[in-house]
Amino acid sequence: MFKSKKSIKEYIGEVLVGSTQEHALAFVSHLRSSDMTIRRFTYHGKDTLHWEVKFQGELVCYILLDAENSDWTMMPDNSATSRFSEYPIDNVMKETAWQNLNICNNGRCGGCKQGTGNPTMVFGKEIEHVCGMAYNFTNPDAKALQLAIKMMDVRKSDIAQKV
Repeated sequence: MFKSKKSIKEYIGEVLVGSTQEHALAFVSHLRSSDMTIRRFTYHGKDTLHWEVKFQGELVCYILLDAENSDWTMMPDNSATSRFSEYPIDNVMKETAWQNLNICNNGRCGGCKQGTGNPTMVFGKEIEHVCGMAYNFTNPDAKALQLAIKMMDVRKSDIAQKV
């Protein structure tokens, strides 16, 4: 299906269009300029368009491309960076974060084993039923992309400081 040695940027160019493509390319460029590695992997043994992003060998986020729907999703690894719960951001960014939460869908989202999600503190607000990978930024607009980049920078900083 997708077996080739194309780069993530080449796949983005094939799968996405317009501002969605521009935002995905900007995000990948930011990751690369921040010394993060981007490596494609198989998901549940299937040849899919999934990449893991790491800094110094530690997970930062996942990037998923959906060729069928011309979508891309970035999922930050919030599990290891507790600072996301109270990180100081403005109210517009807080609203953006809350809008991009991965709320449990009776276990069909893959984020938790019990199918109910977990109560989680998200930028100062207690949210019920949040899945393990708390955020799904799907086709992020400029505000959501700005927040996602900030989250990647916080995660990178935590890794560098061994927090």
